[in-house]
Amino acid sequence: MPNHQGLRRRLLPFLVALLTGARLMNATAWAAGPHDAVSIVDVFRGIGITAAAAGILLLILVQYVYRKNIRHGAYHRLLLVGVFLLPLTATWSTTTTVMEGTKLVQACASCHVMHPFVNDMKNPSSPTLAARHYRNNWIAKDQCYACHVTYGVTGTLAGKRDGFRHWLHYVTNTYPDPIQYVGSYANSNCLSCHQGTGKWERVKSHQALLGELSTDRIACITCHGPPHPLPKERTVATTSK
Repeated sequence: MPNHQGLRRRLLPFLVALLTGARLMNATAWAAGPHDAVSIVDVFRGIGITAAAAGILLLILVQYVYRKNIRHGAYHRLLLVGVFLLPLTATWSTTTTVMEGTKLVQACASCHVMHPFVNDMKNPSSPTLAARHYRNNWIAKDQCYACHVTYGVTGTLAGKRDGFRHWLHYVTNTYPDPIQYVGSYANSNCLSCHQGTGKWERVKSHQALLGELSTDRIACITCHGPPHPLPKERTVATTSK
């Protein structure tokens, strides 16, 4: 029969290491300052790193340190946790970290071809729709993703098709510069926020053209102007602060 008290003492370093790792992840998330909010990306990244480290440590301890002191059934259950459950947690966390991270404006700005669009959005004197939404704080966060949500997991097939095509042109360096948008942009991205508000309902043309707007036969930007700087304007937008 295994010595359960001795086994608990031997497992104590694993538990201490796991708690220490979790504590370090928490400290890292709050490193920017005590009053800064922890982002969802930081949380999922911490979960993934902790799960991966815990899985590796658990497998080493169970297989090479405590194997002779663990019952056969417990040995297989611990292996199940180390081989499947913790890696699945790390995989889920990593996927979520990537998906949440790509919603950030910083993710868009990481590609140099997007610099003119991000700089224009933050330009306080720009007349584009993106800049007006940004400086009036009409979208609190993730300003790029909020208007391009069709690229997301729950987005449309057309949005995913366009997103994949854009990615393919980017990684193969086969896009024209300045880039030309030839995809489809659904009015539902605009209507999901604006339709039903008092200001939107008071515009008679919105009610008269609701059918055309809902089916994308008329684009919102036809009346409201370009969402981003035109190709000939992007050199100026790139140097904007």
